[in-house]
Amino acid sequence: MKRRIQAADSIRFCVRGRGAQRLLGQAAQAGLKLERIAPQADGFTAVVSGAGWAKLCQLAGAGGWQVIQMQRRGPGPLAERLLRRPGILAGIGLFFVLLHWLGGFLWCMNLELLTVPQQESIRTLLAQSGIWEGCRPSQAELAQAQQLLEASGDFGWVSLNFTGGCLAAEGTPLQQAHAEPPAQNTGLYARAGGEVLAVNIASGFAQVQPGQYVGNGMLLAAAEKLDRSGAPVPQPASGTVTARVRLAYTGQQAFTQQRPALTGACAERRTLTLLGRSWQLPGSGALPEDVPPRVRWLPLRLGRLALPGCVQETTCWARETQEQTFTPETAAALARRSARLQLLQDYPDAVIESERDFASTTATAAVCRAVFVFCANIAEPRSAPAASG
Repeated sequence: MKRRIQAADSIRFCVRGRGAQRLLGQAAQAGLKLERIAPQADGFTAVVSGAGWAKLCQLAGAGGWQVIQMQRRGPGPLAERLLRRPGILAGIGLFFVLLHWLGGFLWCMNLELLTVPQQESIRTLLAQSGIWEGCRPSQAELAQAQQLLEASGDFGWVSLNFTGGCLAAEGTPLQQAHAEPPAQNTGLYARAGGEVLAVNIASGFAQVQPGQYVGNGMLLAAAEKLDRSGAPVPQPASGTVTARVRLAYTGQQAFTQQRPALTGACAERRTLTLLGRSWQLPGSGALPEDVPPRVRWLPLRLGRLALPGCVQETTCWARETQEQTFTPETAAALARRSARLQLLQDYPDAVIESERDFASTTATAAVCRAVFVFCANIAEPRSAPAASG
């Protein structure tokens, strides 16, 4: 065993005795290669490989010469020290075994390339497949999670990559594009009357111009036009017509109303997941089934070092229906807000220039009639009425 260990070493030795130089010839005949030979007063020194050391000692013993090992270089001394301490070899082997085994657990998630809403969405979808820090995801679970993410409709493209204990997610937001052509006989009509400020017709034939006043239902862009021969030329109308409009909306807010409110009571359950096993932490209680829970995943860390585990914190806040009472001033402000929301619902691009409010109260509610002057797109596509014969 020792010969195999020292075979790759380089041994410097000294030979002493009468006629020690004769060993050089015997070594050459035996096929031993000696290097850096230096004569001495009672012999010589040289260097031989570890593989030929035993043969050299045998020749020297047969000739009655004394061989003294002066220096030994190579991996042999280190290997002998390791063999004398088998715990080091066992520790090295155990390290690589644990490195391979622990690499199958999920240590951390890399979601930095996603927005905060996307991170929350992907966390929830991964939890539906049983994937969070501390678990040992299988290929089937990763494939199921990939399918859930693709079917969620929150991502245009999404990819999961699990390697070395880290799950990296990449994705792009969903962008829907509709390329449906408009109907063949569609024109643009005014859904409110006002002063035309800008005309931006992408297709069709404009019937109004800036500075003109139009009424509700008036044709703004025609879907066809007669050519010189009198034949109709169809072209579905599309585009925008911005006008200054004056409209009134009425909002109402009751002084009392029933609405759900938080009571301050909550039930919490905390579960520790580590190396694929889960334990419920002390202080956790039962969760009500009729209250939607709020779930958070808190990864375990030791300073900046991620650990293969996390704490799943599930909280349910109790709610009950309570009667809420508003003061007349608050009810009037909410009624005014309701009128404004109606305007923005009808005209999402509205820019309000002025507003006049007329507030009144009844026995049970506050009423606000608001008159708005605003600028918005009033063009609405409609099918042109059929021509009468």
